[in-house]
Amino acid sequence: MAINFFDPETTQVSNGSLPLAGSLSSISKSAIPVIKSSKTATGIEVRMLPPLIKDNHTPALWPFPGYSKLYCLTIVVSDVTNQLAGAIDLKGFPRIGDNERLPINKTIFYWQGADSKDVAPSQIHTMCTVMKSKQNLREVGQIMGSVKDDGDYKNLISSLSKVTKDAAKFNVVADIVVQIAGVVGKYLGKVEDKPLGTIINSYTTLHGDFDKMGISQLVYPTRDVDFEFQMVVRQQKEEVAIAEKIATSKSFSFKKRELNLGKQEEDVEVDMQPL
Repeated sequence: MAINFFDPETTQVSNGSLPLAGSLSSISKSAIPVIKSSKTATGIEVRMLPPLIKDNHTPALWPFPGYSKLYCLTIVVSDVTNQLAGAIDLKGFPRIGDNERLPINKTIFYWQGADSKDVAPSQIHTMCTVMKSKQNLREVGQIMGSVKDDGDYKNLISSLSKVTKDAAKFNVVADIVVQIAGVVGKYLGKVEDKPLGTIINSYTTLHGDFDKMGISQLVYPTRDVDFEFQMVVRQQKEEVAIAEKIATSKSFSFKKRELNLGKQEEDVEVDMQPL
């Protein structure tokens, strides 16, 4: 079925975020410098935190508790060489009430440079939507199998792979991502024609989204769903310099371990599958 992802009541489209009062990071702002250039970043991660369902549009009338069956669809595309195809994730949640959070806390994008020759992403495009099902939830594996056999889906992925290699045409990626989400909607069964909430975001080097080192809290409220993400940017040389400065300075009131500037390499499995 056709799903209206652009309804202004439930959708937010932006290339930034709204501020959050009280960052999850305990690091003072004076200890988080601005990276001189996004190209110096050695690691970038986008983590999706549990979305808050403020109103599931199911009234609680005794003896019915007012639970809803919800799908959460997430699509991410970037211009990193090994991720040009993008990634997609679909999950179903059978009993979600008002003012409850979906049990989602996962990495949806992860890049870590192996050496100085690795080029950091210059653009990351994301879409996340929460849809209400009018029937029992279907097996998401079967849905995605049907989607990937769909002719329209294959054509869109083919177009996407060509566009992401051409920086001049990368501005159309967000439109293709929405069309891909529409194909998924065809196979979900009976769902509301308007999602509870949708966000479509673009993060770019020109906008300076990867310039701030450390953890940035990103909050995107819609009418019925509040989405929350973390943008993590690491820069190894800057982190070492800060750690050394703290070790020799008495002007910092917090302990070195609060910076969480681990030097060890870590393996992170992104909880998404290729488009």
